Amino acid sequence: MSRSAKRIRLRLTVTARALTGDALAFVCHTRDVSATGVLLETLELLPLGCDLDLTLIDPETGSAVDVRGTVMRQVAPSGHHATLVGVLLDAPGEAWGALVARAAPRTRDTIERPARRLRVLVVADDIARRGAVALYVTSGWDVRFASDLASTEEALRGIAIDAVIAEHDLNDARWAQVLEAAQRAQPHAKRIVRSSLHGQPTPEAGGPDDLVHRVVDLNAGLEAVLDALTADWGIRQPGDRSS
Repeated sequence: MSRSAKRIRLRLTVTARALTGDALAFVCHTRDVSATGVLLETLELLPLGCDLDLTLIDPETGSAVDVRGTVMRQVAPSGHHATLVGVLLDAPGEAWGALVARAAPRTRDTIERPARRLRVLVVADDIARRGAVALYVTSGWDVRFASDLASTEEALRGIAIDAVIAEHDLNDARWAQVLEAAQRAQPHAKRIVRSSLHGQPTPEAGGPDDLVHRVVDLNAGLEAVLDALTADWGIRQPGDRSS
């Protein structure tokens, strides 16, 4: 984003798609915005010049705002900190301009205290991903998406992951392959299957040495996923009913 543009501190969740060969999709957050650009916090390492499609929700209207931009600068991560990526927007349009204008008077109210965000890898095919993006965009987590075993293995080599969630039916052999790869590459990450149980009780999952830590009903919503992610971590959060 332009260094001369007036920046407004604003934190919003963004669904991003890098227009590269593999069309990487991930969820990140804004740090500040301006009339011509946006500064993103993300765990992804994006090359300079990379084009991005960004979708976020205007907090005032509830409407989706779609913009396209180009990665112009970035500050590499240190330790567990996210990368700061400056994006110059290409003809952002009226909806973006209105969002920025409304944010300006209330900038102080939008600054949030730093908090640890879970790093989650969601593995889903193209059909399942559409519903998954709609769910995880509201989570506040750093979310990356993979579509198959190869892209899962690539993602697991890149950064430390807190949890891997396979979005497959229980009778689908792909989830086992995905979680086996996660167990090998990052054994401390939670391994979760999110599947439609069709009203049946949640199957029992094994202990930390077994392949699956928890099975979550596809229709149970984000709270059930949060319960699974925080169970036995010693991270008690609102809504966590696990013991």
